[in-house]
Amino acid sequence: MTPYIGFLPCRAGSERVINKNVRPFAGFENGLIELKLRQMCGVRRLEEIIVSSNDQRILDYCDAFRRQHDGRVKPLERPDELGRGSTAMDDFILYIAKLVEDGVMVWSHVTSPFVRAKEYDAIIDAYDRAVAEGHDSLITVNKIHKFLWDEKGPINYSQTPIKWPRSQDIKPIFEINHAAYVMPFAVMRECGDRIGHRPYFMPIAEEVAMDIDWEEQFVLLEQIARVKMAAGYALV
Repeated sequence: MTPYIGFLPCRAGSERVINKNVRPFAGFENGLIELKLRQMCGVRRLEEIIVSSNDQRILDYCDAFRRQHDGRVKPLERPDELGRGSTAMDDFILYIAKLVEDGVMVWSHVTSPFVRAKEYDAIIDAYDRAVAEGHDSLITVNKIHKFLWDEKGPINYSQTPIKWPRSQDIKPIFEINHAAYVMPFAVMRECGDRIGHRPYFMPIAEEVAMDIDWEEQFVLLEQIARVKMAAGYALV
């Protein structure tokens, strides 16, 4: 059976959220990296969890986590030229594609704190079904039924015969939310992208997909996490 390989990119030097990956978050002393490792280590179908980083703090923490908690965690030092804010994503993708010869990549981010083991299990199951239906990859999305315009007018609905159709009748647009990308490493090498030629778009709930890209989002999602946990919601 083809192995599933978790992949977490954690570069040094976050510019918008200082120390984003390691600063304490909602009671997790080692922050988002600790939370995400605990979440992904709950996914039994992952044979390995690669953490790619050029931040020595991340590498050291992941090595300690591997020794103390779960041997599937594999810290992997990333070349500095692929860990800068100016690094082209295309170059990083080509690098990742060569890391594993055979296997299915489950690429996620520590900045999705509400994607837990049960969500990853559902994502992998959905990928299996999608492959059986002829798809070669899966990406998680927000399914948007909203009135979207550009400078020329509506882009996802017509104003005829009525100017304001029901929102549920609007053609949905899929927003990639970066919670997970799933595809074989071989397909990744072939197409040079983290989305294949025949992707399956998997909608997940917006309250699950919320991610952290700005300082204000870090503060807000930490507050939401604390409220959830106080109400009995388990982050792990």
